[in-house]
Amino acid sequence: MSVIIVCALATTGVSARAQSVSSTPSPTDALQVRFTCNACDVDFVKNNVGFVEFVDDSTAADVEVVVSDDEKIDRPWRLAFGGRGRFAGQDRMLFLSTASLATTIQIHHELVRLLKLGLVEYAAETAAGPQLDVTVRDLWASPSPVIVNIDGPDLNVSVRGVPAPPASTPEDGWNYWVFQINADSDGSGERSSFDTTYHVSASANRTTAASKVRIGLSRSLNRSSFTVSDDLTVTARLSDWHADALIVKSLGSHFSVGVVSSVAGSTFSNEKLVARVLPGIEYDIFPYDESTRRSLTIQYTAGQAHYDYEAETVFGRLTEKVAQQAVNVSLGFRQPWGHAGSTFVFTQQIKEPDRTRTTLLANLSVRLTRHFMVNGSGSYSRIRDQFTLEKGEATEEEVLLRQRQLATGHRYSVTFGFSFSFGSLSNATVNPRFTR
Repeated sequence: MSVIIVCALATTGVSARAQSVSSTPSPTDALQVRFTCNACDVDFVKNNVGFVEFVDDSTAADVEVVVSDDEKIDRPWRLAFGGRGRFAGQDRMLFLSTASLATTIQIHHELVRLLKLGLVEYAAETAAGPQLDVTVRDLWASPSPVIVNIDGPDLNVSVRGVPAPPASTPEDGWNYWVFQINADSDGSGERSSFDTTYHVSASANRTTAASKVRIGLSRSLNRSSFTVSDDLTVTARLSDWHADALIVKSLGSHFSVGVVSSVAGSTFSNEKLVARVLPGIEYDIFPYDESTRRSLTIQYTAGQAHYDYEAETVFGRLTEKVAQQAVNVSLGFRQPWGHAGSTFVFTQQIKEPDRTRTTLLANLSVRLTRHFMVNGSGSYSRIRDQFTLEKGEATEEEVLLRQRQLATGHRYSVTFGFSFSFGSLSNATVNPRFTR
């Protein structure tokens, strides 16, 4: 099972004589690293990178590392290293591609190895520098040792005993396809009520630098029963299913074109069958490979949708075809002061231009001082396109049990919070005792 690592070094002003795979105790002048990875086992990483100190405060960090597995980028994993303070301006990117059947522990071992390679040039200028060394794994068989010397104005590395690589890269027997199947169910109850939910989903994904294909299927069913009295029991049932496909073709570092298609049904929304085909184009003001730090994408899609309804709608329809268009503008920043993002979505029926929906989502996290951070998020939708609503008044049971979508002109949500931290800046120690 192969793991391919691609290394892209940006501005490096550090002379590195060795790259570390050792785990010596952290010295007083150890490199301070803030590590962010939503899809990683962070404790595993901290336990296996022993020549730095991990901190939660970005203002105290010498280096900030953000790991992304965003589907927009060309490769599944990307590590963005940002120098801070004495290392300001020394930024780089490292890319990690794993075999489609690689296990979680294999991926994390390679992630740790790549993280060490990225941090070593910074750590070489700290008290840990004299403890760093190079080790080479015997990846390929070779009849005789090979000596490789690399010399440059900012780099001087000598490696002995590195065997020659194979003549060609092994082929991927799955042709970059990754498949996943999920199924779960849960039930809960008491004397007068019972609730059970079933969910099944499957997906197939293929991602390369030139294209991306995603296929997904899902099915959910919820049943509830409430005993109001000896003579009255209220039951409720909600069902929905969804199948979608996405095909994207890269057109350089800023443009991409694609087709989004889906088939779905929902008893809550009075939709027996909804089928859509929406081709579109997307442009990112910034190159896609900078998306861990900043992105501003503008996407436009337009196409046809077919609706079959469970019951007659408020417009007296049981079936109809609708031409639709949508504009999606998304902005995101991740900086030392925090991160911010917002998304604006506008959808419209082409033949009925008054049927529109406008949605705005935003989130913000700002570090006001070294120890104090505020964060908030919100969303607002202006709704003028509820043409699928079932005709007639909803019953009291349908309203209380949310069995039927109701007419509304808007929806909104708001969250706000803050965090205050103080004490030791280092949090490298991991103690799993009494973990639940």
